[in-house]
Amino acid sequence: MSSRLIGLVAFLVTAAIAWGLWSWTNAPVALPDVPNAHVACTSYAPFRGRQTPHNVDFVAPPAQIAEDMAILKSVTDCVRLYSARQGLEEVSVQAAQLGMKVLQGIWIGADPENNRLEIDAALDVVARNPDAIRAVIVGNEVLLRREQSPERLRELIRGVKARTDKPVTYADVWEFWLQNRDLADEVDFVTVHILPYWEDEPVSVDHSMAHLRRIIAEVKEAFPGKPIMIGETGWPSEGRTRGPASPGLVNQAKFIREFIPLARSMGVDYNLIEAFDQPWKRVQEGTVGGHWGLVDEFRNQKFPLTGPVVEMPHWYWLAAGGIFAAAMLMLLAGRRRPDRSIEEHVGREILGWTAAVSAAQLAGATLLLSIDHLSLVNRGPVEWTVGIGLWLLSTVTAVVLARRWAGRAEMRIQPAPVHTVLSALRMPHKARWLGTDDEARALRHGLLRGLAAVSVAIAMIGLALDPRYRDFPIATFLIPALGWAVDALMPVAGRARTPRLTLPVEEALLALMIGGGAVAVAVAEGAENGEAHVWAVIGLLFATAMAIAPRRGPAGPD
Repeated sequence: MSSRLIGLVAFLVTAAIAWGLWSWTNAPVALPDVPNAHVACTSYAPFRGRQTPHNVDFVAPPAQIAEDMAILKSVTDCVRLYSARQGLEEVSVQAAQLGMKVLQGIWIGADPENNRLEIDAALDVVARNPDAIRAVIVGNEVLLRREQSPERLRELIRGVKARTDKPVTYADVWEFWLQNRDLADEVDFVTVHILPYWEDEPVSVDHSMAHLRRIIAEVKEAFPGKPIMIGETGWPSEGRTRGPASPGLVNQAKFIREFIPLARSMGVDYNLIEAFDQPWKRVQEGTVGGHWGLVDEFRNQKFPLTGPVVEMPHWYWLAAGGIFAAAMLMLLAGRRRPDRSIEEHVGREILGWTAAVSAAQLAGATLLLSIDHLSLVNRGPVEWTVGIGLWLLSTVTAVVLARRWAGRAEMRIQPAPVHTVLSALRMPHKARWLGTDDEARALRHGLLRGLAAVSVAIAMIGLALDPRYRDFPIATFLIPALGWAVDALMPVAGRARTPRLTLPVEEALLALMIGGGAVAVAVAEGAENGEAHVWAVIGLLFATAMAIAPRRGPAGPD
């Protein structure tokens, strides 16, 4: 059996295993069906792509709203709005034509003049389309944002009630209703928000129904005889894990499908957040903020309300792309034939090829997941540029390390330390960046490792100091972290074995920032956040690579 044939067989076997793993992790999950595949009500905002409510000059085109309302009619007969401006007055017109109802919101903030304009616009909509209006919501989480005092909010609610005969309410997080119970005297029903993912102590999707049941019971007890509406509840399909609360498409579907019968059994009305994914929210709330919708930003329903649900419905494209990427890595890496007869070392050859193709399959899958993640996390030209740059860094790292490990002799070349790379960057005309000798390769490999180390350090510090809206970039840095750690620890003939007594200051600082940050993140996120722990392991691996590799001596003779 030839070496190439062993490699081909190993690749085909690992490709089959990779495909099986993709299929297994995306097996259909059985969930309770939503009766009639309809939900009671859902929050609606019309903004698509780069559209944002923060652009005061933007007005949603009537045709855009008409298209959205026609889509929503298939899943609900009610929408909740947060304003009546920026073209949203068209919603009640479309709702009347489709036989739908509107919970007309009035956006209340800190600016009295803007509040006056909001109230006038909303009441004008109510007067022109009374049959479509189910109720008026004066303000959304104003007390939470501390933009109005309870006394001033009470006056605003009274002013609106004096100008309409529609039921009037105020919407806020459940804790703030319990802290301001006398506000219930001013409203026709109490509208509370319960979002287990965003609680100060996050709740897992498996325990979310028990949490909701407890809160609903507590709110009912606090406001006896007062109708209760869950004004916002839901679960994100993408984003970072908070404690035990993990976003995901199956988790989102599970939450919604289990919540609806719970709400009915407890006799409370509800509104889901939200109808469509809102890309503009990623600016304020990170990836998770833009992925609460039943329908994605391209107006495709994310999961059915009946039948099984698949976590990644198009997983087979990612699987095929990952296997193809693995094949390209193997071709780019190449592999030298063994020095001795293959018959004498067939076991070693099989083991070597298995390790090589397994690493290639892991790298290929990671690169495809990184591509998939780019569209979810990036919010503008700058972030797209950085994201694509980091993906290219990961891709080039995979190719370079594959060639190093395939060639073996190249493994003797120690990547240049950071201070040497910086010196070469300051004097590029004197550096041998494009050469084929050991010095040029050491510079290029040192630059690649250094860029990855700095990027990991920046991401780690951000997650340690300001983590709430930041994702764990696991797929982005898995290849550089695991690759350079293995590279530093791998025994290689000809590489000096005696460690130096000192560690270059640049490597020491990077190792300290990355390793220390990894420990800080793991501790802060808690024992239940597995995603944070994986990210911490990636950080510790990279810190190990930075601490060990520069300690090795120079390359010795072959």
